[in-house]
Amino acid sequence: MSKELEYKLVKTKSGQTGYVCLGSGQPLIMLVGYSGNLLHWNSELIYRLAEKFTVYLPDNRRVGLSESSNDLSMEGLAQDVVDFIEALELNKPLLCGWSMGGIIAQALAYEWADLISGMVLIASQPDYSYTMGGLHTLVRNLREHPGRENREKLTELFFSELPSIEFRKYLAKSILHIAGYVYPYNEHAQQLQDHAVKNWLQQAEQLEQLDLPVLITTAQNDLVTKAEASWYLHTKLKNSKLISYPTGGHFFMHRYATELADEIISYTLPL
Repeated sequence: MSKELEYKLVKTKSGQTGYVCLGSGQPLIMLVGYSGNLLHWNSELIYRLAEKFTVYLPDNRRVGLSESSNDLSMEGLAQDVVDFIEALELNKPLLCGWSMGGIIAQALAYEWADLISGMVLIASQPDYSYTMGGLHTLVRNLREHPGRENREKLTELFFSELPSIEFRKYLAKSILHIAGYVYPYNEHAQQLQDHAVKNWLQQAEQLEQLDLPVLITTAQNDLVTKAEASWYLHTKLKNSKLISYPTGGHFFMHRYATELADEIISYTLPL
């Protein structure tokens, strides 16, 4: 079992951000995806990364204690991260975004590329045209009716299969332990994220202009975000590397926690 982590709060120029910090080394900011909170990260992945990086895990706006007066858009969510970087005076952090977190990272890179050293995209996409229809409804159903049936539907979707009992035991052990952290996904966060992703459209020219090093990772059997989204990003981002895992679905980081951490470390530390 991992040790209990402290949930911290930093004031920013637009509000405040709740976050966890661990490790030492180059700063690495991990941006969670749609409907996520900090408990969705895999502790094996995070602690392995913390051996080489100072890892920052911020909550997105309206999740946990994070609040902001920035625009209600993907660009506004990116501005939240910029405000977080500036509030903590982080020097050239690496951005790692999972799913929607990867879109936030891309939105930040278009406007503030000089603030970061590179990006890691996990099961991400240029925009939500690559995401399965009905995801938002499934998430809302679980939030409003948190029963076994709705939970199993999303579990099967995110892993592209129903995990075995043995693997579920591993998942239970791999949850981060954060003191006093009881912040489930809520209606206000979903309204903001639904609006942000619906109104974000990626332009190929934007991607082609980015010269940052980018590590792109995907699972071939991802049912939530099509693997072709990562292939598209790879063709447009001239300084990118693509790694494709055979299984694991949208939550493949839980299947390949150590392997993914080592890929991130080996790709980014020379930056």
